[in-house]
Amino acid sequence: MNKRFFRVLLCGATVVLSTGTFTSCNNDDLDDLKSRVSVVEGAYAEIKDQLSKALLTGASIVDVKKDEATGIYTLTLSDGQIIKLGGGSAGGSDIKVVLTDNEAIITVGDVEYRLPLGSLVNSLIYSPETVDGIVTIGNEGAVVNFLARPALTSLDGAKFSIAESHVLTRAVDGEQFKVNGEAKLEGGFIKVPIKALGEAEAGKIYAVSLQLNLKGTIIGSNYFNMKVSDDFSAVAEDLGGVDIKTDYSPTDLADGFKEMTIKGSKLSQSFNFKDLFAELPDNAVFAVAGQSKQPGGKAQEKHEILSNSLKPDGTWELAGRPETSFNESEERKGFLVNVLADDVVKAKIYVVINDELADVDFMGGLKGTGSQHMEYGEPTEDGSEGEGIIVNPGVNKLNLAKIFLEGQLSLKHGSTDNFLAAFKAYEVSLGDELLVYAEDNKLAVGDFAKSYCAKSRGLRWFNMQTSIASSNRRGQEMPEKEDDRIPIYGGKCNGEIIAGWDGLPGEDMAAKGLSITEDGFFETTEAYGGWALRIGMGIEFQYDYGTKKISDGVLSFFWINRRKCAEGVKDLDPR
Repeated sequence: MNKRFFRVLLCGATVVLSTGTFTSCNNDDLDDLKSRVSVVEGAYAEIKDQLSKALLTGASIVDVKKDEATGIYTLTLSDGQIIKLGGGSAGGSDIKVVLTDNEAIITVGDVEYRLPLGSLVNSLIYSPETVDGIVTIGNEGAVVNFLARPALTSLDGAKFSIAESHVLTRAVDGEQFKVNGEAKLEGGFIKVPIKALGEAEAGKIYAVSLQLNLKGTIIGSNYFNMKVSDDFSAVAEDLGGVDIKTDYSPTDLADGFKEMTIKGSKLSQSFNFKDLFAELPDNAVFAVAGQSKQPGGKAQEKHEILSNSLKPDGTWELAGRPETSFNESEERKGFLVNVLADDVVKAKIYVVINDELADVDFMGGLKGTGSQHMEYGEPTEDGSEGEGIIVNPGVNKLNLAKIFLEGQLSLKHGSTDNFLAAFKAYEVSLGDELLVYAEDNKLAVGDFAKSYCAKSRGLRWFNMQTSIASSNRRGQEMPEKEDDRIPIYGGKCNGEIIAGWDGLPGEDMAAKGLSITEDGFFETTEAYGGWALRIGMGIEFQYDYGTKKISDGVLSFFWINRRKCAEGVKDLDPR
């Protein structure tokens, strides 16, 4: 925020002191002047009172508006106060306001007030009500007091939840407590009702942190101690009344756990968990079990994605790309979901993903054909060396799949024909479903494969080993005398890679304006100087639960400007 200055001058009576002539007034004039000065002083004091109150309550300025017609500035504070300055509003003899990046400096006479600029809430602080600061909670729950800074006058749009809790002798998840109902604002305190759940142990003391989401601003409270009463008797589990449909291979496990199997393509799409059951309690809700309750490994590592994907009403939509099917753990496969009713666990179900793509070989006929060298250009009918196509300095965009499939190549080396034939015939299928395949001048992804890519790229091209070579030098006689820009001396040059520019790292690619996009284009920016390049690329299929290689190592080494380049191109010095 740029600094802005404005001065508010009193509208109404103006008192002028000078060494010049003093003109006397009659009694009526004096009375009127006294009255107006009294009004001014009252308004002046009112502004000071408002600013003092704002400092006392820790309020911040959340909005500044100016009415261009009246010249009145309106300052909105986080505690609901509205202060009007300037124009025909209440004011003092001279008020100055300076807005910086993080505060408003308001000077009233010779008194300066500094109020922070910011969000509605910057902190949420537990306010203890007992000497030891411990909140005791039993079967009836408890109400906990918090102070917000800046202060709030309304909880409209505020949502409270338990951020984390752990017993002070061992670490566990925040499954012991929940916010139980609506928070209230009383006497400046935010009163939040909290309920102990079945995971809470009678007699234990827990450290608890509350989380407030106020219109998109997330604030965590400081930790406070909460003791579960010795007579706490909430029922943690009462298993029963839950029947999984046979389509999902229900299995009863030890200790009351169950297992169900869902195809990965279904979990990649939106649906409702309620539809997976033949029987549920009337008021059933769903929750991904806490992190420590999950099988070890990926189910714990990806817990945030899982918990954000499943809503209490059963709605499921992937909140991110898991990159795993959760079947790697030796402890057990899947991830754990609880079905609850009235905060009591009615079923504990391991959800196992049937990843239908896990065993598919996506290399297909490309296996063993990669890493061939070819040059960009116009082909000839008899297969002899054709004319190279110049890629000019600056911005370019080449469709790699199209170039390979249409044979837009002037020179092919080694077993390039085998690679090109395999690339044109490339297809991978699962039963009758085509997953990925060459079609016309592109690689295409079938509908079944797409159903596994809700949060994934699908086909993904990437750089593997791109290098900068000598431009327009193939077949050129090299001088015997040393030239720092020429990689060999004497004989004929073959467009060799310039020393030090082989296998560019990511920072070099960016600095030189070179990139291979995930959708299969080789692109250059204004930073590209028109040099010869040997572009090494790879390709893979990325789906929600894993990644499958398509190229066997480097898909291809693709040369540009090796034998022909734009005029004036200057090769890079070796490094």
